[in-house]
Amino acid sequence: MANERENYWFIAVVTPNTEKASREKLEKLIADLNKEKKYNESVDEKKRVISYVPIQREMHEWPSTGKRVWVDRVICPCYVFIRCSDADRYYIACRAKFIHHFLMDRARINKDGRNDFARIPSDQMEAFQRMVGDGETPVTIDPTKLHLGTKVRVKSGRLAGMEGHLHREPNGSSMIAITINFLGSARIDYPIELLELAEQ
Repeated sequence: MANERENYWFIAVVTPNTEKASREKLEKLIADLNKEKKYNESVDEKKRVISYVPIQREMHEWPSTGKRVWVDRVICPCYVFIRCSDADRYYIACRAKFIHHFLMDRARINKDGRNDFARIPSDQMEAFQRMVGDGETPVTIDPTKLHLGTKVRVKSGRLAGMEGHLHREPNGSSMIAITINFLGSARIDYPIELLELAEQ
């Protein structure tokens, strides 16, 4: 059973193509909430309410003109991630009319005997944020339940120390994959020579 005062990552569902705008509105609401709870810069970062939309900058080429432009790609369409307590999630849900609902965990039952809200552990979200922020190739979300292979650790580069599971594409390229509860797996191409076995 989840502790109502602890902070978890919840998944808010918003209208397609409004993820960034929803996050901007949410940031104003969160600022009011943090002020109301007297959260200031001296408060432990892990207790503060924050939001996140995973975005990667990519070069796109238009086939008709050959024109190349940089675009921001939202990795998880319709989702805004919010780290907060159950009480803060309720506060946000009551005031953020642009949030349709929060994703539910059909396998978890709350104290009232109903399905509980989906929660993503902090370590999974931290690894995902690092993959999105520091990865040098596009991150993809695979919602299928992958049969992941050997647990590996990145030896060098900007993702050094990150652990995940080795995955092979049909073309033979190697990828490192991390599991993210309720989303599936985030994967990124990574040279096999930069990976080492991690302790199981």
